[in-house]
Amino acid sequence: MGLTAVVATSIIGNISPLIWFAGMIVIIILDRAVFARLSAQCAANAAPARIFWLIAWTALQSGLGNLLAPMLWFAPYVPGGMLAIMYITGGVANAAATLRMSTPLALAGLTPTISFMLGLPLIDFALSGGQNSLALMPFVAGLLLLGFGINLWKSLLASDAAQAQAEAAVLREKQAAAAALAAKSDTIRRMNDELRTPMAALAGAAEHLKRAAVTPEARRHIATLAQAGEVLKLVLDDLSDLDALENGQLKINLAPADPRELLRGVVAAFRTAASDKNLELFVDVQSTTPALVELDALRVRQILFNLLANAVRYTAHGGVRVRLGAQNGATPQTVKLVFAVADTGQGMSRAQLAMIFARERQSAEGDGPGLGLAISRRLAGLMGGQLTARSDLGQGSVFSFALEARRGRASAAA
Repeated sequence: MGLTAVVATSIIGNISPLIWFAGMIVIIILDRAVFARLSAQCAANAAPARIFWLIAWTALQSGLGNLLAPMLWFAPYVPGGMLAIMYITGGVANAAATLRMSTPLALAGLTPTISFMLGLPLIDFALSGGQNSLALMPFVAGLLLLGFGINLWKSLLASDAAQAQAEAAVLREKQAAAAALAAKSDTIRRMNDELRTPMAALAGAAEHLKRAAVTPEARRHIATLAQAGEVLKLVLDDLSDLDALENGQLKINLAPADPRELLRGVVAAFRTAASDKNLELFVDVQSTTPALVELDALRVRQILFNLLANAVRYTAHGGVRVRLGAQNGATPQTVKLVFAVADTGQGMSRAQLAMIFARERQSAEGDGPGLGLAISRRLAGLMGGQLTARSDLGQGSVFSFALEARRGRASAAA
C-alpha cells in the first residue's frame, strides 16, 4: 500500500494518496487488535458475540481500502487507470483467499471491491458522454474476472472441505489407535496380574519340593518345573516390556553389578534343560572382564535369558557355548562388554536371519524364535548396545550382545 500510495502521488499530483495511506495504517492497527481478540476467543472455543459488527467492520475497511482506486482511475494520466485495475484485482484475490471460510465476511469484503471494479468503468463511461463504447471494456473484463473468480472460489471451498474431512479422518484414526493401544495395555496388565499370583505359588511350591526331594530323579523333575516357571515369567516380562517400550515408559536403571556373576546365574538356570536334552553347556569368561560395572542388570539378564532359551530350545545335538569378553571402551572410564551365545543347532538361512528380530516372527505354532528376540534387540538399543546374529544352515548360530558400560569404582581403581 505504501509503494502504491507513492506511485499514485506522482500520478495524481497531490498528497491525497499519502493521506489515504496514513488512514489505512490506523485501519490496519485496529484490524490487528480485532484479530487478536478473535484469536483469543477461538482459543477459548468461544464464537464471536457480535458477528454483525465484525461484518460491518470488514465492509468498512474494504471500502476505505479501495478509495485509492477512483483516485488512480480519474487521474489525468493513462497509467492511473491501469494501476487502479491492478489494485482492485489484487483486492478481489486477497478478499477471496483470506475470507472464504466465512461467507458473510467474504461478501462483506468482496462487495465494496467488486462495486469499485464494475462501477468505475460505468461512471467513467457516463462522464465521458457515453459515446466511446471502448470505455466499457474494463467493465466487460471485470465481469469475466468475476465469473472466473466465482469458479475459483468454489474450488477453494471444495478443497477446504476435503482437507477438513481428511483432517477429521486422521484425528479419528489417531483416537481409535490410542483407544486400541490403551485397551491392549489394560489387557496386558490384567493378564500379568492374573498370572503372576499362581506363578509365584508355583515357584514357591517348586522350591519347597526341591528341599524335600530325596532322589536325583525327583530333583531333576523339580528343576524342570522351576525352569518352566522361569520361562513363563520371561514371557510375562516380555509382554510387559513390549507394552512399556511402545508407550515410551520403559526406563533403564543403572547400578553397580558383576557381569561375570550375572552371566553365570543365567547359565545356571538352563543347566537342567540342557542336561535333559543331552547338551553340553559351556561358559567362557575372559580374564580381563571387570568385576564391577554400571548397567541395568535386570535388562541384561533378560536379554541373555532370551538368547540362551532360544539356543537350548533349537539345539538338538552338541551344545551351547556362552562367552563373555571385555574390550576397551570409548574412554578409560568405560568398558565394552561382549556377550556371545553360540549353538550347534540347525542354523538359519540369510532370509530367516533377516527376519528373526521382527515382531512378525512370533508364532503361535512355535516355529519361530518368538517375541523375545525382537524385544531383546530393542532393549539393547535402549541401553546404547547392539544385538546381532550370524548363522549358516547346518552350522549353528551365534548371537552377540555388545554393551558399553561405565566401570565401577573398584574396577576403575584397579
